[in-house]
Amino acid sequence: MSLSVGVSPTLCNICFTRFVGATVRATHYHTRCFIAAHAFRGNRVRARRISCNNRYILSPPCCHPPMTQAPALPQTLDQLNTLLRERYPQLSPQFQAGARFLLDHPQRVPISSMRAIAAEAGVQPATFVRLAQHLGFDGWHGLRELFLESIRLGPQPYASRARQVIREGDAARMVPEMFRVQHNNLDLTEAGANASLGAAVDLLANAGTVHVAGFRACFPIAFTFQYVYRLFRPTVHLIRGEAGTLEMELRALSARDVVVVISFAPYSNEALIVARAARAAGARVLALTDSTVSPLALDADVTVLFSHESPSFFPSITAGIAVVETLVEMLLARKGRGAVRALELAEDQLHGTGAYVTPGSQSSPASGPGPRVKPDA
Repeated sequence: MSLSVGVSPTLCNICFTRFVGATVRATHYHTRCFIAAHAFRGNRVRARRISCNNRYILSPPCCHPPMTQAPALPQTLDQLNTLLRERYPQLSPQFQAGARFLLDHPQRVPISSMRAIAAEAGVQPATFVRLAQHLGFDGWHGLRELFLESIRLGPQPYASRARQVIREGDAARMVPEMFRVQHNNLDLTEAGANASLGAAVDLLANAGTVHVAGFRACFPIAFTFQYVYRLFRPTVHLIRGEAGTLEMELRALSARDVVVVISFAPYSNEALIVARAARAAGARVLALTDSTVSPLALDADVTVLFSHESPSFFPSITAGIAVVETLVEMLLARKGRGAVRALELAEDQLHGTGAYVTPGSQSSPASGPGPRVKPDA
């Protein structure tokens, strides 16, 4: 016997008890329940209680895939974001809106109420509770704790770190500690950037124009990359944004370009403006940053990470400089003889204009180029 169209496979409380006991005689069921019981007899089923009319609805197990072992609960913010990205395509639209906010605005979560976050995300507050439970947490507070922990472990304000340096000031300790931390930054960056540097070179080598942006502490990194890369590639442009000209410079972006954006926590607002403008123009984005969940990395085509830890009050840019110098070396090798010829022409021009001090002469164009020496800058 099969269920007729329009007949709901449901059982009342009494008949459900008989069904579980494997009783299948029609006389043991209410007429309304017998059809469902007979259709599912001898088969494994799933039963769900309908609270509104105190009945049980039956369905074959194939309608509900077997439960698999729940994945391990995320222990860090990085693990949480990885989980959100993996599950994002399967989430409901409401859950996707909540997950998107957590990925895009992690800095808001520790300082805002769930109601305020929900309003910004365009969902109901309960959505974040259900999303947290869907990810394996008991509720919102368990999920939010990961964001709070990332703040506790994050960088201190510069002034606080400066006061700590003064309190613990010891020249005999400072020198070896500083060099030890810089070595560690380089080691960490090398280990994490190996896989992404090749992808970054592919991206840059195929760009029409390369635009480079780094603000405040990251400006020296951006300037170094643009200056050295431009010695053998003229289509490299440094976005400065001086005197309120940032928006004007961003008008030059096109879909054939690659925009290199450099920033670490606390992230410069101008860097985010540049990244958004690049996306709007259809350009590709290469992010040089400090975290896979930084605002730059979340929407970049390629991300290269570098460490900026420092025992001093200000973040270190040593590893960032090492990253861009490595990129330039790899790009030079990729371009081959053409890059060498362009570099020779650039050197000849610099010497011809008296850009460098030469032995026995002043650094004046009137003194002539003098004998060639290897430049130190």
